[in-house]
Amino acid sequence: MRPGSIRTAGSTVVKPRAREANEPSPLEGLEQEVEAMRKAVEAEQAEVASLSASLGELFMRNSCEEYLNQLEKRIQVIENRQVEVVHWRIEKAEELRAQHQKGDFVASTEFSAGGLGGFRFHFYPRGDDFCEEGYCSLYLHVPMDTTVSRTLFVGRARHGPAEADALKNSGVSEMCVMSNQIDKDTGSLVIGVEGLQVLSSPHLVETRTKIQLLS
Repeated sequence: MRPGSIRTAGSTVVKPRAREANEPSPLEGLEQEVEAMRKAVEAEQAEVASLSASLGELFMRNSCEEYLNQLEKRIQVIENRQVEVVHWRIEKAEELRAQHQKGDFVASTEFSAGGLGGFRFHFYPRGDDFCEEGYCSLYLHVPMDTTVSRTLFVGRARHGPAEADALKNSGVSEMCVMSNQIDKDTGSLVIGVEGLQVLSSPHLVETRTKIQLLS
């Protein structure tokens, strides 16, 4: 029997398939597969690095935007440190009242006054849960640990002056009959606070009149 031949039953001779000239050896094929996997891993690593850089840039952008927003609020607080009167005009007051039930309130945007931010009005067109039918209610949200002097008003109706904090005298349940205070010409209602003074608060924005530069 010739070398390289395999004899099987029936005296049939089977010869192993000869490898073609351009056909890679099993070792070469394995090396190519490993190289392809290495390139795939490098591509994945590059994509992960790109995503990480994008996330870092996004985090930095969000941090900058948050800082700018805080800075803008601080500037507004400083600019409004002499403000004692704040008006909130509500257009189409009767329509607003018709859209709400007793106990529902609408909130104003946050505002600053007297060197302090974080104030906000809560207005109940049909009154809160404790007032008589027909009355509206008005509350002034005061920051925690802060005491102010304030006079609340709805139209011509006034309540105050009175000291108030986050829990005491923050508003009036039976402020007035809302329909009596609506401007008949414009249909609007002016709500607000006057004589607002911050008596004490750890949140007051400090203003400086002198700075020292270090070289």
